[in-house]
Amino acid sequence: MRLSISVLIFALMLAGCTHTTAQIARPPAVAPEPDPPGRVARLSYISGVVSFRAAGTDDWTPAVLNRPLTSGDELWTDRDSRAELDLGHAFVRLDERTSAGVLNLDDQAVQIKLSEGVAQVHLRRLDEQDEFEIDAPQAAVSLLRTGEYRIEADQDGTSTTVITRTGQAEVTAPGQSFTVRAGQRARLQGAEQVTYDLTAAPPTDRFDSFCETRDRRAEKLESLQHVSPYVIGVEDLDEFGYWGTSPDYGPVWFPRAVVVDWAPYRFGHWVWIEPWGWTWIDDAPWGFAPFHYGRWVIVNRIWGWVPGPPRIRAVYAPALVVFVGGGPGLRYYFHVGVGLGVAWFPLGPREIYIPPYRASRLYVTNVNISHTVVVNQTNIWKTDMSRQPYVNRRVNGAVTAVPEDVFAGARPVGRAAVPVSPQEAAGAHIGGSAPPAAPTRRSLAAIPDGARPAPRPPDAATRRQVTVRRTPAAAPVPFDQKRETLTRDPGRPLDPGRVEGLRRQQTTTPPQYRQAPQAPRPAQTPTPQAKAPVTTPPQVRQPSGPPTVRQAPSPAPSQRQTENRRRGIEREQRPPVQQGGQQGGKSGTSKQPGKQPGGRGR
Repeated sequence: MRLSISVLIFALMLAGCTHTTAQIARPPAVAPEPDPPGRVARLSYISGVVSFRAAGTDDWTPAVLNRPLTSGDELWTDRDSRAELDLGHAFVRLDERTSAGVLNLDDQAVQIKLSEGVAQVHLRRLDEQDEFEIDAPQAAVSLLRTGEYRIEADQDGTSTTVITRTGQAEVTAPGQSFTVRAGQRARLQGAEQVTYDLTAAPPTDRFDSFCETRDRRAEKLESLQHVSPYVIGVEDLDEFGYWGTSPDYGPVWFPRAVVVDWAPYRFGHWVWIEPWGWTWIDDAPWGFAPFHYGRWVIVNRIWGWVPGPPRIRAVYAPALVVFVGGGPGLRYYFHVGVGLGVAWFPLGPREIYIPPYRASRLYVTNVNISHTVVVNQTNIWKTDMSRQPYVNRRVNGAVTAVPEDVFAGARPVGRAAVPVSPQEAAGAHIGGSAPPAAPTRRSLAAIPDGARPAPRPPDAATRRQVTVRRTPAAAPVPFDQKRETLTRDPGRPLDPGRVEGLRRQQTTTPPQYRQAPQAPRPAQTPTPQAKAPVTTPPQVRQPSGPPTVRQAPSPAPSQRQTENRRRGIEREQRPPVQQGGQQGGKSGTSKQPGKQPGGRGR
């Protein structure tokens, strides 16, 4: 039954009301604290039963397609199951019975732990300052060049295998470092005393064939003519939509099969992911790029997605929407029985997004100019979101509204949405990019209706230490420890300084990794022929001292660049984040969607 809606807006007449409302009109205060990462890992493929654990919790839930993963998140693929992570410049694919997690994911480094199972990495691009590291029980594997790599961690934790199909990897074990070149396989065994041998890479198997099938989706994409290669999820656009050209906005992408009352940000759910806060997860198989980059607009009476300038490095955003009446100090109520409702609509082209989380002026500029054409880039960070003339505000059906428990409970929005007329939307207060809703544990991950309890990885895998070369990100603060603080300023994530203060209050626990000490640079090793395997090198020397965490000094950025050049690493220069020109391009022709890759490739 569709419920009628009536919007009642009120202002708090307390002493702090003016100050609170003013926060809506300007970006977070500038501070020397770090900006949020400009990229995430998208869960872009699920086959079988895959479990997910959000950073800061102990709860394993069913993994959901299009979930953004960041530092501290973990995955488990059960028997006959597989998963894929899309990082934009790389794909990480997990075979069955694999335990993996994100140790660090920021603008300079990707660090994945592999406690058990098999992971394949297709590294498509490696920028000058990028580092890509896979950490397994016996060694840390640094990927030095673009290519295809496979890492295997045995179930008992006593053996790690590194296969370089193409590219070049550096393997760092306790006390030693060596290179695995294209066509080689390295097998490492032991714990404190790690030995290894190098042989020719084995033939491909069914998992490799599955990975090759997934890779073919990224070949000859029309979408890459219009979209930055740093946009995550661009591979889905050709399959599930078509391109056209608008005289006002340039290239526009249109989804093919959508329901009658479809609107952007309506069929999916909201979750709380730090450090960004409220984050949209769309239900559609193509539903990542158009909801975390670019803008939406009506073109010829249908919704179309307008990407950002294609030659600018795209910066990830949790959701590019405007909440109606959703700022602190103002509440947006609906007569939907009882309780508070939350409403929003998508940002349109050239409209400015002011993040609800703390960010620098440079970040606020970059997260806008990489998503849409901004004519006047001066003082973007000063934009008052309540004063923009939003193009989608008066579009019939553009505003989506749900009860607060649906929003904060990570429940499906489409089923609970109530209609909002253009007149009601036009008269409502603009609340900015964050609703006044505090997260709960239920907000951290969606649990589909009727879903069975998510299987957990073996206890041995979750407790197993991995070897790292680069120092991982700090362990996440448990959500329960942050919850009370989050309720004081609902809808806004904690500042990095506040999180660090809570972290210092935690009881110290042993790290889930051991840091290999700096080893001599690996000698040049000739690539082996298939009929003449390389002989086994000497046993790795055991480092002196107790078997505690062993620190390998992390080079400073300038030192890292010098080291990369000394290694002879083939990397690409990252394009600058700056304003591109007006987009153009020819209208794309409609194509029938191809068959969606599925199954396990077996």
